[in-house]
Amino acid sequence: MSVDPTNLRAAKLKFVEDGRPATLAALGDERANLTRNERIKIEKLPPLVWKDIVENYAKNGFSSISEDDMERFKWVGVYQQRPKDGYFMMRIKVAGGIAPTNQIRGFASVARKYADSIADITTRQAIQLHWLTIENMPAITDELEKIDLGVNKGFFGACGDVTRNIVTSPLTGIEPEQVIDPIPFLEEANYFFSTAPEYADLPRKFKVAILGHRNGGQVEINDLSFYGVKRSDGSTGYGVMVGGGLSTEPHIAQDLGVFVQPGQAMKVFEAVVQTYRDFGYRKSRKHARIKYLVADWGAEKFRAEIEKVLGYTLQNAEAPLEPLSGYEDHYGAHAQVQEGLSYIGVPVIGGRITSDQWDGIADIADEYGSGEVRFTVMQSFYIPNVKNENVATVLQKVAALGFNVAPSPLYSGMVACTGIQYCNLAVAETKNRAKDVALWLDENVKFSEAEHFRVNINGCPNSCGQHWIADIGLQGCQKKVDGVLKEHFDVFLGGALGSDARFNRRIKRIDGDVVEVTLKKIIETYQQTRRGDESFAKFVERQTDEELELLF
Repeated sequence: MSVDPTNLRAAKLKFVEDGRPATLAALGDERANLTRNERIKIEKLPPLVWKDIVENYAKNGFSSISEDDMERFKWVGVYQQRPKDGYFMMRIKVAGGIAPTNQIRGFASVARKYADSIADITTRQAIQLHWLTIENMPAITDELEKIDLGVNKGFFGACGDVTRNIVTSPLTGIEPEQVIDPIPFLEEANYFFSTAPEYADLPRKFKVAILGHRNGGQVEINDLSFYGVKRSDGSTGYGVMVGGGLSTEPHIAQDLGVFVQPGQAMKVFEAVVQTYRDFGYRKSRKHARIKYLVADWGAEKFRAEIEKVLGYTLQNAEAPLEPLSGYEDHYGAHAQVQEGLSYIGVPVIGGRITSDQWDGIADIADEYGSGEVRFTVMQSFYIPNVKNENVATVLQKVAALGFNVAPSPLYSGMVACTGIQYCNLAVAETKNRAKDVALWLDENVKFSEAEHFRVNINGCPNSCGQHWIADIGLQGCQKKVDGVLKEHFDVFLGGALGSDARFNRRIKRIDGDVVEVTLKKIIETYQQTRRGDESFAKFVERQTDEELELLF
């Protein structure tokens, strides 16, 4: 084994500045007031559980795993999958979603050998494998190490109460709107926070975006977003937003109103994380995300606290010159800023891709692109740097792999969480249903090229499928029909990102059997009664819940 867990930057849990002790023995009677999650983080730095996996559990089997270590597994990207009978999901971080083709082939090979030949793209530009066993973890790790996605890069921090995989725009470096290259900052931050023991014990998970321009991603729903800005004097740097998030209680991020010079960015990032670590709420898991701290403090106080950590005052931001647009992926072929080159955007409903398809994608990227593939936060992928004369050939080859290269507005805007197939929290099927719904609506509803419909399907209230920000969000639930529980969905309408960001509203619960016809009626009513080029969110905004119920 090439894995040494002591590579975790000295691998020692440090005291934090609010005085939390490093050992349970020092807590005395306070131990009784700790939640289980807080207790196990103090007893043993969770990422170090990888040593137990390799040296103990892989040899002695599933039944030997302690309950506390099963929770610590999350820090190395490993969860029990449904129905908790010996199989696991593993999440693998891909910084910024930019993967060279050797990594594509590498995790395709791992999936083929150990994960039922499936490797899903997640909404955080990571890769997710299923059907893994504890006995195979050392061999899987060895294979991931060979493609530079091993312990310290690939899965320390893929889950757990730490900084998760940092996302960026899949169009970084190839789009005209970009004002600063975020990749050096992103790569430094992603590695640092994956290996720093002092930040392996946050109150809860911490999701970050680093973007080359203000409209480059979903800045409103991250715990922390850095977005590139260009000032009137020509200097470039970053704006900062904090406190966004979805789950059961969604929050729109607040802008700190600062201009961060590139040389300050890592220190500001660390100051934000340190402030959250030291002041974030730990008494309840449901109230521990940074969004609650920011909501209580406000942006002004939060900024003041991070400036205390930094030891200096940050520059004030200038007023944005352009409105913030909602984030959308760009599918099909589009010209890059580099003359003669194009990128190919390919939607993948639910992010589900087989090993054979991944190998085919890698072959295309090697032969016609630049040997890399980029993942999106909508579970899809791009092949960049395709010569214009090869675009038609690439589109043909991608289609031959089973992908839709000319999607409808609804097909391209469909997102789905893991769902009841593998997730222990889900109560509804999502990925297969999402594909069925999209294909049926494509056949039964006419869309114009100017339209864009984002439909997100979630298997439970936790919003891994991000249903809160969709035009139409579906949240799975169960309802008794004739004494038998049956799959239903709560329908949410009118979400949007951008300058007019808002979460959608729950309107009605429907039977899972009528999802397609219900969505058809809603979409066609909007098409027939909208005012001019009115967006779906604006269409929903001007109507009462009672009026919207009539659409069902």
